[in-house]
Amino acid sequence: MDEKNYFKYLKDTYGFEQSEYWSCVGLKDDAYNSRLLANLKHCGVSYPRVDNQNLIKSFNVELLKNTYEYMKASNKKLIFIWEDVEGYWEDFKHHIKIHEYCKEAEISERTIVYLTNDITLNERYDRWFTKQSEYKTKINMISFPFLLYGFATDYGEVKYPYEIVKYKDREKLPTKHFMTLMGRQNWFRDMFWDYFKKNKDIASNGYISYLQKKVTLPNSWIDNRKDRQADKKQTSTELKKSILRYESGPEMDYLNSYFEDSYFSVVSETSNGIYASEKTAKVLYHGHPFTIFYPATAMNIKKIGILKKLKDWGFETFPELFDESYDNLEALKPHGINRTHHAWYGELIGADVRLRYETFINDFKKLATMDIKKLHKICESVEEKCIHNRKTLMNLKTPIDEAIHQVRIALDRQK
Repeated sequence: MDEKNYFKYLKDTYGFEQSEYWSCVGLKDDAYNSRLLANLKHCGVSYPRVDNQNLIKSFNVELLKNTYEYMKASNKKLIFIWEDVEGYWEDFKHHIKIHEYCKEAEISERTIVYLTNDITLNERYDRWFTKQSEYKTKINMISFPFLLYGFATDYGEVKYPYEIVKYKDREKLPTKHFMTLMGRQNWFRDMFWDYFKKNKDIASNGYISYLQKKVTLPNSWIDNRKDRQADKKQTSTELKKSILRYESGPEMDYLNSYFEDSYFSVVSETSNGIYASEKTAKVLYHGHPFTIFYPATAMNIKKIGILKKLKDWGFETFPELFDESYDNLEALKPHGINRTHHAWYGELIGADVRLRYETFINDFKKLATMDIKKLHKICESVEEKCIHNRKTLMNLKTPIDEAIHQVRIALDRQK
C-alpha cells in the first residue's frame, strides 16, 4: 500500500488526518530534539493513533496489516508505536495486544518498536515475557523521556520565562522551606496530605497544592502563550477550571513567585510506572533542589532508580539535602487482596511499602523543620547544580543518543 492509498485509507476509515501522523509529545521537527524524529522517519513508519489519540483503542489487526504494507512499500524496516504521555502500558496490556495482533497478522515482533516514558519498561516486559510461553519473539522496547522533552520545548515557548537568580543577587530570600505540587489522587498524596493536616506547623513552612482536594496556590496561573491575541486569552476563572481538571503546564503555570520564595521541592510523582513527568520537569526548569517519591502502584521492580536515570542523562541530584538511599529501595505492589485502585491503598500497603513512606517522611521532616538560615546555607551550596539542571533540561542529548542506538539495534534484528 503506497503512501497515497495508505493515508486515503486512514482518512476514509477513521477520519485520521495525515498532519497528525507523526504527532507526538516531545518530538517536533522544529525542536532541538528533531534529530531523533529524523532517525525514526528514516528507518520506519509510525503506527497511527486513530481513536482520538487513544493507543489501546487504536489497536486492530487490519490497521496493523495496512501499516505493515505501507512500511514495506516505503522501503522501511520498522513500525514505531508509542505511549508518549503516561506509563500505563502494562495495565492497559499494550505489549499483549501487540503480540496478539502480530501473531494474527503474521508479522514478526522484530518489526515493532514500542516506546514509552517508563524507565522500568524493559525490566517489567522481560519479566512478563519470561513467564509466558505463547510468544517466541520479543518486541523492541525503548524507554524515552517524551515528557521531559515536551515540557522543555514548551518552556522555551512561554511568554513569561523564569530566570534563576543566585541567592547573593536576590533582593529577598525565600521565606518558605519547601513546596509540593500534587494533582490527581494516589495513595502517597493522600497520606502526605493527611500528614500536613495533622502537622500544621510543618505545613505552614511550605507551599502545598492538591488539586484532587481543590486546593490550589493562589494566582498561580496565567495565559502564557505568545501566539494568543489579548482578546482570546483565557480569563483567570477559565484557567483555574483548567488547573482543577489537571491541565496545568508551561502554557498556563505562573509559579515563579512560589519557586522564588521556597528552598526545595518535594516531587510527588505519578503512580503508573517510573518516569520523569511534568512534575519533575517543573523543578528542573525552575532550579529547585528536589526529592522524588514514586507510589509505583501494582508493580514489582528491583529498585526505584529514577535518580540514577536522571544522573545518567546528565542531571545532578542532591544528597547534600536528602537521604537518596530511597532510590535503591524496591517498589512493591500492595499486599492482600488483588485490587490496586488508589482509594484502597491505605489499607492494602504492606510493611515494605510503608517503610518507604516512613523513611521519606523522616527525611522530609528534618528539612521542613530545619532552621531556615541553616537550610539557606545548604541550598546556596548546591545552586550551581540547580543552574546546571536547568541548562541540561533545555539541551538534553543523552536520551536521544540512547534511543537512536536502540533503534539501530532493532534494525540489526531485521537481518
